[in-house]
Amino acid sequence: MSKTILFILLCFLPIQLISQTQNDDSRQSIVILEKESYDRIDLHIVTPILLRSSTTGYNNQNRSFYESSAVPFFSSLIVPGTGQMINGNWWRSGLYLAVEATAIYLAIDYRNRGISGERNYERWADQNWSVVQYSNWLIEYHKVHGISNPYIDDLAQMLQGFEASFNTKTDWNRIDLSVLRNVERNTPYITTDDFAASNFSHVLPDYGSQQYYELIAKYYQYQAGWRDYDEFHDNLGHLGSMFNERYRVDRNGAYASQLFYDGVAFADQFNNNFRRSGYFVSLLIANHVISAFDAYFTVQLKQNRVEASSTVLPGKLLVLNYRF
Repeated sequence: MSKTILFILLCFLPIQLISQTQNDDSRQSIVILEKESYDRIDLHIVTPILLRSSTTGYNNQNRSFYESSAVPFFSSLIVPGTGQMINGNWWRSGLYLAVEATAIYLAIDYRNRGISGERNYERWADQNWSVVQYSNWLIEYHKVHGISNPYIDDLAQMLQGFEASFNTKTDWNRIDLSVLRNVERNTPYITTDDFAASNFSHVLPDYGSQQYYELIAKYYQYQAGWRDYDEFHDNLGHLGSMFNERYRVDRNGAYASQLFYDGVAFADQFNNNFRRSGYFVSLLIANHVISAFDAYFTVQLKQNRVEASSTVLPGKLLVLNYRF
């Protein structure tokens, strides 16, 4: 056999041997060519040790990752941070748990502040706003401006000169709310700028309702019910020829007394506390969702890393010994 033929065999033989060994379970073959007793060619196609068992082991590991990805997800969805514990991410687990504890504490704390502030405001409003004083103001309001209202006489007869006591039981027992509401529906705004306006925008809600306490410190049509209303207008100089000014409504609230604005500030304070509580409830929900998906994708990332590391392992090694 000439050296030329030998060279050609050396070129094509490795390719043929590699293709023949692709389906070989042992993934190991040794090919020996003998030229003569003193010439020898050894060609080895060897699978590395790490690769020999990697395929089966990886599939099992891969399946375990997919099967367990739901566990940390739902664990963190229920209690944020626990899914990170399962994945061994301790600092992230601590972060989610800290956010959870802080949000729960502040949500409860601000809600309690809101409830306490709302109750304090209601007690304070009961002592400083009277439905009788408001109704008497409406009666005089109609007289001063010559307003025709089919229900105003019924309201006047109901009160018959009765003055406000600022005692809710006494004052509210004197008023038929349905009559008062009919009066309000047919009462136009008489404003300080004498600009034509529509009828009153609201009717008085039931006593003790959340809307009742909101409206009396929100809309100027209820400004006259506050205890300091007449004193406030006395200080403004609405006496003598200017007395009737106290039966007008200023669009910018200039004719509303200080207690009206104290009520506005009171309501803003406890409503802000309720809003802050709501913000922290939203943070709680977000913490649960973010923690759950963080735990889920952490598992998926680990799985992807295992898959990527397995693909970079070297394949079969070709070892060629050529001796003469």
